[in-house]
Amino acid sequence: MSDTITGAAPTAIDPHTFREALGHHPTGVALVTATLDSGEHIGMVVGTFNSVSIDPPLVSFMPDRNSGTFARLREADTFCVNVLAADQADLVTGWRGPESFTGVEWRPSPSGAPILRDSVAWVDCSYHQLVDAGDHYIALGAVRALEVQRPTSPLLFFQGGFGGFAPSSFLVPGEHDLIRAARLSEVAMEPLAALAAEESADVSLLASIGDHDVVIGTERGSATPTYFEIGLRLPHLPPIGAVHLDPADGAGLARWLDRLPRKDEAARGRCLEIAERVAAQGHSLCLVGHTPDPDTWQDVTRYIHGDPTPRRRRQVLTMHLDHLDCYEPDLDPDGTYDVRSITVAVPMAGTPRLAVRMSFPPAGADGRTVDRWTAQVRDRAAEVADLIQIRFGQDRVLG
Repeated sequence: MSDTITGAAPTAIDPHTFREALGHHPTGVALVTATLDSGEHIGMVVGTFNSVSIDPPLVSFMPDRNSGTFARLREADTFCVNVLAADQADLVTGWRGPESFTGVEWRPSPSGAPILRDSVAWVDCSYHQLVDAGDHYIALGAVRALEVQRPTSPLLFFQGGFGGFAPSSFLVPGEHDLIRAARLSEVAMEPLAALAAEESADVSLLASIGDHDVVIGTERGSATPTYFEIGLRLPHLPPIGAVHLDPADGAGLARWLDRLPRKDEAARGRCLEIAERVAAQGHSLCLVGHTPDPDTWQDVTRYIHGDPTPRRRRQVLTMHLDHLDCYEPDLDPDGTYDVRSITVAVPMAGTPRLAVRMSFPPAGADGRTVDRWTAQVRDRAAEVADLIQIRFGQDRVLG
């Protein structure tokens, strides 16, 4: 029997349609590493790592034919595949080249290639065969040694984004920090209720869990219907989450900015300015902007209400970037403003990090009123910290 399959001539396939369709099939993400004779370490992120054969033990990945990183990787006779964990997405989005190994803990594999400390598993290989496959190669590796070192959920590439297996309940996760935040909220909501009633606004307590703000409690007062339900998650996609950044933590700021598109230097620069301004003024202010188109808003609401996908996460990011001019504006005392939110971090040590957010106070406020609201939110955040200190101990509050 012939190994060649014949049939009708293939029809032309649009590259965008190809990527869109195949992007709905999740693939695992790995970092292929090698150490060159010069001692230089090379790392290449791939979403095409696969098991091929048990006897003999073979694995594969498929680099782009034009990849300069793969050309460097091929200078070594061996390589090591690091299967990445779901909590290592920031490592992937921030990977730039050999300098990315700085600050990353690793140890040498039997072949001398870097094994990342927190990877799920590693597979040390020599090259078995390199096969031409259109605009890619199929690199087959003969397995020399391997180990599972951290049995946890792997990092997945899906719909053009990175993530892991979603928990059975997105709105009510069972993380230790979330349970702790719920306990802290027991003493925090009374002053927030008073502010909501005084200023006809919604006032919420947020907890920073992972890379999201989770709504722990909301006191209603706004005439504008809002979506701030208990358990709802808001992703820290720039410029959101700036109140939780530590000005002295340059690595944390870099990870936050790396959630933006790498090539969008204008957005990265603007979000850096926003982060610096929030750190200087001690609060985040966002004005009401234009309403997103219906499809985008549908994706956003589905994401935050418990149906997260990478596509919807990108829609959330797109919505934020379309409204960058609404964040941290210069206020004219006599100007007129529609405020979407004012957020202040609770000055409290330890985890989880908390914040107080006022949402949708009365529209058409002048600059002096907005400044007064900001001072009130700051006062309530300090009051929350004091109440937590009294209830739970002296070590919870920052000096």
